[in-house]
Amino acid sequence: MQKTTYQFIPSVNFHLWEPCNMRCKFCFATFQDVKQTVLPKGHLPKEQAIEVVKQLADFGFEKITFAGGEPTLCSWLPDLIATAKDAGLTTMIVSNGSKLSDEFLAANKSKLDWIAVSIDSLNANTNIATGRAISGKTPLQLDYYTSLVDRIKLHGYGLKINSVISSKNYNENMSEFIRYAKPSRWKLFQVLPMAGQNDLNIHDFEISDEQFQTFIDTHSELQDITAIVPESNTQMKGSYAMVDPAGRFYDNTTGRHNYSRPILEIGSRLAIQQVNYDFSKFVSRGGIYNWTKPKAFPNKITLSGEVGSGKSTVGKILAENLQYNFVSIGNRTREFAESKGLDIVKFQKECLTDANIDKLIDKQFSEECNASENLIIDYRLGFKFISNSYNIFLKISETSAIERLKKANRYNETHYTISERNNTFRNQFQNSYGIDYTDLSYYDLVIDVDKFLSAEEIAETILQLIKK
Repeated sequence: MQKTTYQFIPSVNFHLWEPCNMRCKFCFATFQDVKQTVLPKGHLPKEQAIEVVKQLADFGFEKITFAGGEPTLCSWLPDLIATAKDAGLTTMIVSNGSKLSDEFLAANKSKLDWIAVSIDSLNANTNIATGRAISGKTPLQLDYYTSLVDRIKLHGYGLKINSVISSKNYNENMSEFIRYAKPSRWKLFQVLPMAGQNDLNIHDFEISDEQFQTFIDTHSELQDITAIVPESNTQMKGSYAMVDPAGRFYDNTTGRHNYSRPILEIGSRLAIQQVNYDFSKFVSRGGIYNWTKPKAFPNKITLSGEVGSGKSTVGKILAENLQYNFVSIGNRTREFAESKGLDIVKFQKECLTDANIDKLIDKQFSEECNASENLIIDYRLGFKFISNSYNIFLKISETSAIERLKKANRYNETHYTISERNNTFRNQFQNSYGIDYTDLSYYDLVIDVDKFLSAEEIAETILQLIKK
């Protein structure tokens, strides 16, 4: 692959929103100066913010990070993300995580590539001391952060974690959590004094280069888990292309913010010439990396398998864990059979003589599934008819199938009835489509049900394997 040569810093941080629901005392981008001088509300109107994004895209930036304040407090953040993505940019947000609901994650996953979560400590007392807490009083707990990184990954986002290292946390150890979260990148910022931004409190949080290195060394063994990216005060200054809430480029090269004229007033190309960015520092701090969005967690999972393999039971557990909807071709088939006055076994035999019945049911069911998202689908032919699905086959011996069915009070099942039903399915699909659904090459994952004690254990194994 040919290496791209950049003439300018190719990624930009748009601090679109001054308001924040946390009160981090060390924050080096409070923008109180902006709010008090040129922008009383602390943000541009929606239409102007969208125009800023368009101009940044036109200038040639390849990646945009939406930051704050807390950007998820902005009701039109999804519009800004969509504008950037539609213009061809890689998109990212930096958030404290408090507002990253399932609704937000589900609604933005087609336009937002990366989420960086700011997590400085897993100790509630430390977070209260630093102000990394809602209203400065209520810190987020470890179980919340654990659930959050799970949900971010399940929705298919790339995960980064940002941590500010200060006098309050440089001796702490976050290894266990990072091993669990496995972010693609973990950025470690040496707390940065910035005149006009954090003058009042920063002396309580400053650390030496040696103290910063202490935190880095404590976690050095995690390099096999994540890309650790430390940034000292020297590395941070002048190495970021940044836009403030008023839509102006700014730099922090001298230890305070230097602002350009507004982008909407003079355009990106003139405005960026009024600030000082060092491309070589951007490169040396690891600013260029693979921005490609990681492969998304599948939003449709199909379950196939032989009689008694537990497709429905496992599927319902998966649906509950993932907060997906569970649908079954079996329910549709039984409804069709009942409409013809037949039980399911007799109906299957009728399908052998008229393949068009099968084809009609498959067409209707697959069209409904393909028009929806976030589904667990009990469907033996899901691998053939469901687009962009992750396809699982549950393999089971007839002996185990009988045992499982008897536990479900289905005492009429025998080796003969199970064998007959399995053969009927094979013949039915062979007759309709020329397909042997038990051919394991059709599937992304094959689970040997005989090796598990419960449906819950099977579902948990499936989730872990898909995550990997």
